[in-house]
Amino acid sequence: MPFSRTDAPGELGKLEGLCNSARLLYTEDALITSASASAWLRAHEIEVAELNRKEHDLLLRLRETVRDHLDGHERTTELNRLAKVLLAPPRWSARGEPVLPPKKTGALDTYLADCLALVFTTGLTGERDRLKVCQNPDCRWVFYDRSPAQNSIWCSMDVCGARHKMRTYRSRHAR
Repeated sequence: MPFSRTDAPGELGKLEGLCNSARLLYTEDALITSASASAWLRAHEIEVAELNRKEHDLLLRLRETVRDHLDGHERTTELNRLAKVLLAPPRWSARGEPVLPPKKTGALDTYLADCLALVFTTGLTGERDRLKVCQNPDCRWVFYDRSPAQNSIWCSMDVCGARHKMRTYRSRHAR
């Protein structure tokens, strides 16, 4: 959607991709049904069968909780609930690196746990602060802010930024 943004680097791309599976500005949602969510996951190389209702609800819940969290909304209760369902206690890998492993080993469970673990670990390193949610309430596209001051608020100045400026201009000049 945003023409002036490049994908988030490395693992942050996984969070960006999950959140942007819904293009709210265009009323498109790749995860709207269990079948479409299953197809989206397979297209992203997560080998799953058709999702059942519980799995589908969990996927949607994680996406919206992450998007809200990135947007600065206090979602700690929901994040903790998801962590209890998806993550096993922290461990260290054979190479001595800390990991937050999935509680279950299925492809969907592993993907969801990896996404939630990324929210946690990138929050510790400060990397997550560069993932932003477009401030256009009709859009809410998640983008990686590469600006030195990390103060971008629009997914695209050509789309959401221009619309905001035009609305502001019209409201100032309305009679």
